[in-house]
Order: sequence, then structure tokens, then C-alpha cells
Amino acid sequence: MPRPPQKNQALNFQPWFLFLLACYTVLELSFNHRLLELAGDLKWNTTQVQLNDIEIWGRIVSGLGLALLLMRWLDNWVRSRVLLLVICCALGLFSMWQVQKALVDTIVARADAQDLTMSWKSQMSTQEALNGRILLRGETLLTSPAPPEIRPVMSALWASSVAGLYPEDLESDSGASQLMGSFFAPQITHSQRVAAYRKTVMTPVVLAASLMFGLLNLCQLFAGGFAWLLMAIGQDRLVQRCKPWLLPALTVFCVALSWWPGNVWTTSPAYQRVASPALWADKPYLAPFVAWSVHAEPAWADSVAWVHRALLQDFEFKVPFRHWLGYEGTQPSPQGQPVR
Repeated sequence: MPRPPQKNQALNFQPWFLFLLACYTVLELSFNHRLLELAGDLKWNTTQVQLNDIEIWGRIVSGLGLALLLMRWLDNWVRSRVLLLVICCALGLFSMWQVQKALVDTIVARADAQDLTMSWKSQMSTQEALNGRILLRGETLLTSPAPPEIRPVMSALWASSVAGLYPEDLESDSGASQLMGSFFAPQITHSQRVAAYRKTVMTPVVLAASLMFGLLNLCQLFAGGFAWLLMAIGQDRLVQRCKPWLLPALTVFCVALSWWPGNVWTTSPAYQRVASPALWADKPYLAPFVAWSVHAEPAWADSVAWVHRALLQDFEFKVPFRHWLGYEGTQPSPQGQPVR
């Protein structure tokens, strides 16, 4: 008669832990899609409060993802599973909160006037980039409008991908855009420039971290679920044979599936010859997050959209206790007022 795993077996074979992994996967994928919605808003309806909230949620989601990994690694060292859960959640949340905040704050603090100007100009040029009307130092970005599968990701990460360039490196071949830029240049304050630059930095950092932890825990879920099923039907020997390589193999497969296919954006001459090398040279701390995000996010864009809409019903990821954390801003993310 088939027997399910017993309580004294490894954590990754426990149904309750697999349930936690499944819940976290839904949360992480939904969060990923919500961040893409806010960061890629081309109508400039996203408020600073929403960006602050999603940044806080990013630290929480990444912290929980790290906690689930720590639980697997520390399972043999802590006897009580309740104590293990508490310790790992505390370590994961504290670590991700401090690391992500310190990284974003440091990069933003080191920004000069040119970085702020470039960030603002690139955000203003996002629609032109999506339409395939932007050149980077004369190199072609897109030969036609961006396909639907990469538009949400490109809308959110375009400014981040060109953060290593100078404002004059962006060339628009649209006469209308050049005319609008000359006669209707927006007047913006220094605080708006800083907010725009923080968004440029925060988006790839939070996206990359959350997606990486999401994929690792998704692999944990598949590996644990498969092993649990084998044990339930009495295939203990097969489980022992698969145990050393199953999770690493799934992880390599998911990372390869995320990175290898590429897309018209990351394979374009403008990205490969101009944007990416400039970012690695000028902002090496930001470049890995941007590189992972622009490659991996399009591969999972449809999945994260479905999970967010179908399973979490477009949950908005607000922070009701933001005043405890010192985030009271209510100002929108304005596009600026045109010169009259």
C-alpha cells in the first residue's frame, strides 16, 4: 500500500513545505507582474506612493524567497520546524531589506547631474524606443515596433538598460519627437529627477532579485513534489538516486530557459554593442541586475501576467503600514510641465 512521507523525513518532502513553496511562487510571480505594470506605466499615472509600496514589497518578497531557501539548507541544524521557520524568515527578511535598500540608496546617492538627466530623458523616450525609432550612437535598436511579448518588460526597463549612456547618445529618427523635444521640453524639479533615477535603479534590482528567488523556489517545488510523489508510490530507491541531481538539474534548466532564448531587444546591435557594454563599464553594480532582468523577464512575462490576474485577482501590493516605515509621500510621478 502506498505510504506518504513521514514527519521525520527531509523538509523538502513535507507537504506543508511544498504548500508554502506553491503559495510563495504565486505571490512572487504576481508581484513581478505588478512591478512591471507600475514601472512600465507610459501614461504617467503611477504615484510615488505606489513606487514606494512596491519597493517595500520587493524586499519582503525577496526576503521570504531567501527564507525558504535557508529553511532547506538549515533543516538538519535546527530540530524544531517552527523555530526553523521563525529563524529563517527573520534572517531572510532582514538580509533582503538591508541589502536591497543599501544597494539602491548607494547607487542613487552617487548619481551626478548627468545621471539624473539621462534617466529622465530615457524615461521620456520609452514610447519612441517601443516604436523602434531610437538609435544608440547610430546603432539600430529595433527595426519595427516592439513585439507584444517584450513590450511590458521593455517599458519598465528601457531607462535602466541605457543608464550607462549620455543623453546625447539617444537619437530619435522621428521628426515629430524632435520637434516636441525642442519646443515642448518639460520643466522638472531636482526632486523629480532624483525620483526618476531611483525608479530607474530600483526596478531592475527588485525585479532581478524577486525573479531569481522565484525560479529557485519554483525548482524546489517541482523537485520536492516529484520526490514526494515517488515516495508516495513506494519508489524510495528511485528518490535516493534522483536526490543529488534533481534540484540542480531543474535549476540549470530554468536559468537556461530564462536566459538562452533572447529577444529582439537583447540581440539588437544597439543593446549588445552600445547599451550593455556602457552599463557594465559605468555602473557595474547595477549591470548584473539589468542584464538578468532584460533576458529573463520576457521569458516569463505571459506566466506572471496570468498568475497575477487569474490567481491573485490583480492584487495591488499596497503597504497599509507605510507610515511606520517613514514612507508618507503622496506626490505623483508627474511628467513635468511643458514650456509655454
